[in-house]
Amino acid sequence: MIEPVIHRIVIKPDTLEDIDPMYRKAQAAGISIPEMAEAKMERNGVDRGVVMAIGPTAFKDFGAVDVVQVGDYIAYARYAGKKIKDVDEVEYLVINDEDVVCKLTKVEA
Repeated sequence: MIEPVIHRIVIKPDTLEDIDPMYRKAQAAGISIPEMAEAKMERNGVDRGVVMAIGPTAFKDFGAVDVVQVGDYIAYARYAGKKIKDVDEVEYLVINDEDVVCKLTKVEA
């Protein structure tokens, strides 16, 4: 697993399959989507993910503690961070603590 240092946070970003039901259906049906279209879809929609790890000084500069926890679903600044693959070839995003925009929670009906 990737271990963040200082004020960094490791995020498992949503994929297009996670957030776009039409994309998921197209993939299941075997419909190929050109790379340019895929990249455009990602730019327009993928800015959310799950917190996987938090650096030891995250949010401390802001006088906050426990702002987000591992497992929280968050939104982050659109062009934030550095993409990196772990040894398991899963792509993660390492962002600064200040790039967390909000925590997202499900409201049960």
